[in-house]
Formats: sequence, structure tokens, C-alpha cells
Amino acid sequence: MTETAKTTAPRKPARRAPAIDETLKAVHDRAAKIPSALPLVGGRTPHLADYAGRYEAWLAHNMRRAEMGVEGTDGHLLEQAFAALSAGTDDARRARLLTLAAYAVQAARALDERGASE
Repeated sequence: MTETAKTTAPRKPARRAPAIDETLKAVHDRAAKIPSALPLVGGRTPHLADYAGRYEAWLAHNMRRAEMGVEGTDGHLLEQAFAALSAGTDDARRARLLTLAAYAVQAARALDERGASE
């Protein structure tokens, strides 16, 4: 009997996950393309009460998900987006938007890290 050598396909080099600075630069570059005069809430009659209801609904969804151990960034992104849109003051809107941005950056980094490990 003759032995046959096992052949393996060459592995492609692992993708390096970008550092936080690179991720934030990408966010900055995209933000620079958004018109600064664009209002936070558009339309003729902003539906702040509707946004507040959606915030409450996503808050409840996220609490149930946490109890079941099945939380996801998707729920937190939506919760924070609706919280920002329904906030009563500019300071509160800004705080919620920064939280929303933090979740979005972390989600992008998680995708990068997952891609780097594949």
C-alpha cells in the first residue's frame, strides 16, 4: 500500500480588525458627508409621541431579551435611536445620540473582529 499525502488548500491571510481610531475615522469621514443643516426630526409634524412609544416598546423588548439571555445590539440600537428622537431637550437628545453612536461603533468593531477571526 502506498500512503497518499493529505493536501490542504492554502489559507488566506487573516484580516486584521481595525483599531478604534480607524473605526472612528471612518465614522468621521461618513459624518462629514451628512449635511449639517439636516434636522434631527424631519417632516411637517414630528411624531414625538410615536417615537416615545417605540422607545418604550424597545426598552421592554430589551428587558425581556435580557431576562432570557438573548440580548442583541439590534434592540439597543433601536431603543437608543427612538430615545434620542423622543427626548425633550437638546442635552438629552445629544446624550442618547452619543450612546447610539457608541453601540453602532461597537457593533462595527464586533463585525471586524469576527471577520478577522474567520
